[in-house]
Amino acid sequence: MASQPTRWPHTRGLEILGINYGLGSNTEDLISNPEYFEPGEIHSQITNWCEVQHIPYAAGMDAYCHFLDDPRLPLEIEISGQELLVLGDLSRLEREGRDRRWSLLGNLGLFFRYALTVQERRGIFSLHAAAIYKPQEGELVVVVGKAGAGKTVYLLEALARGYQVFSTEMTYFRFEPQGVVFQRGALVDNIRVGSFVYDFPEAAQRLGLELPEVENPWEAKISVSLHDVTTEKAELVNPTLSFVFPRIEAGREKAIVHDVDGPRTLTRLLFESASEKIGATALLYEELPVTGLDSPALAQTRWEAAAQLVAAPNWQIKQAKTVLAGPKSSMEGIDR
Repeated sequence: MASQPTRWPHTRGLEILGINYGLGSNTEDLISNPEYFEPGEIHSQITNWCEVQHIPYAAGMDAYCHFLDDPRLPLEIEISGQELLVLGDLSRLEREGRDRRWSLLGNLGLFFRYALTVQERRGIFSLHAAAIYKPQEGELVVVVGKAGAGKTVYLLEALARGYQVFSTEMTYFRFEPQGVVFQRGALVDNIRVGSFVYDFPEAAQRLGLELPEVENPWEAKISVSLHDVTTEKAELVNPTLSFVFPRIEAGREKAIVHDVDGPRTLTRLLFESASEKIGATALLYEELPVTGLDSPALAQTRWEAAAQLVAAPNWQIKQAKTVLAGPKSSMEGIDR
């Protein structure tokens, strides 16, 4: 099926991290809505990857996502070989869905999770982590955590200290003969206005932001571009690595910092982070369950990648720590 481009009346191609994807549908709006691939919307794929390039749809692409929009068909998802196929009344789901993040093309939705499996099959692994870079030390600080753990706090604290942002949400790496290569991730983040108003006004100043006037700054989020404060190079080869596993709590003044208990524990924590988006069950449009897209073969390869990253044959791991802290004490015991 995937080798027949003329099957679908509406098509487009995407290139992400050097991998080509073909999107096709019998309903143009399902694949052409610019909200999913351009900055400015909280559900845009630009919050997952630094760049999404638009290319022609063709035979022989690395993977395909096809959406058959038909109200007569039951909702169904099929994955076969290099093709992801979704069937059903998809236009209705798009119309009625209240949170576009959890949609076919939303930044927490089906295409994103499927693309992570395609990346892994081509040797590109992902961590649910932000990453900041200290250029004078050549150190990449990888802040690993699920939603709400406090990754954005570290990004804003890094800006206040003059560091650079390498990734806001997902951190990507691969192995080459010379060692480990980290690839720049997304440089757009959805940040609460309150974080700038109350905790990090200096970060807002560094970014030149004009904050909107809102009734509740902690309820309102804005899409913030960090392109002006990123690294010169899009890839970092064998950087010195620090891993941080935070839990940030408002009102906490002092940080409680502990070393991660040995390489086996660090490997497990990184493996769990790398597996999170791929293995978790999701509910699209509040009515279309999607089971995890993991497989035993992918999981084994992913664990081996985490173990290789921790073994660090050609690079240095400076530290790996858990941190329980407040917004202004997040770097205590880390930034040294």
